[in-house]
Amino acid sequence: MSFQWRFTTARLVRVMGALLAAGLLAGTARAATFPDKPPTTDFFVDQAQLISEKDRKAVNDIAGKLLQEQRIPLFVVTVSSLAAQEAADYSIENYAQALFNEWGIGTPDRNYGMLLLVSRGDRKARIELGAGWAGQHDAEAISVMSDLIVPAFKQGDYSRGILDGVRGMDAMARGLALPQPTPPWWFLPALIGGAVLLVAAIVNLFRTGHKGWAWALIAVVGFLLFFFLRAASESRGSGGGFGGGSSGGGGATGSW
Repeated sequence: MSFQWRFTTARLVRVMGALLAAGLLAGTARAATFPDKPPTTDFFVDQAQLISEKDRKAVNDIAGKLLQEQRIPLFVVTVSSLAAQEAADYSIENYAQALFNEWGIGTPDRNYGMLLLVSRGDRKARIELGAGWAGQHDAEAISVMSDLIVPAFKQGDYSRGILDGVRGMDAMARGLALPQPTPPWWFLPALIGGAVLLVAAIVNLFRTGHKGWAWALIAVVGFLLFFFLRAASESRGSGGGFGGGSSGGGGATGSW
């Protein structure tokens, strides 16, 4: 009986060891992956292909000057989804922190790095700050996310939202007032068209009094103006959770 007990115990130990090894291998297989660091000439990794060629140059110009003048590195990373990075069980905050630390953005003596992460498939974005910021700029990070980035993303203009976000982060790093959002491409033509229609309506009213098409036009313009203002107000302010983690500097999260 003693021999049989020892044999059974040894077999059980071997089985448990095999199961433990299989679990460790499975955990290793599920480890999150990270994009490679960009070349020294670039400050972005656009895996999701969200940034236009023109805006890529602008991002490089802004981030390059910030690094040269303030010694603050700013990087943009876009991914198709967290699942594509083997990080389906990560939150956007956790993945941003892990990526920040994997890349080692900033230096130990000047840990003021900045990261803008966009996951298109998850419809989430994260501003992650280095430990040197000490959580003191969360309010500005939330404003950049909710006022400059997310509204453009809701309109499907990812490139404009990313560039505006970089401009906002640059202003935040320099201690300047945050910039206003870039108007969408149709804003100026719509403004000119509205002014032309308004002048035409006024001329028509002078000529016809209460008759003519001007009153109907004014009603339509008023309805459209109400619609656009309402849409603009609904597109603002979706910033969510914020906090440091291992990078330790705070930040802001947005979804759309």
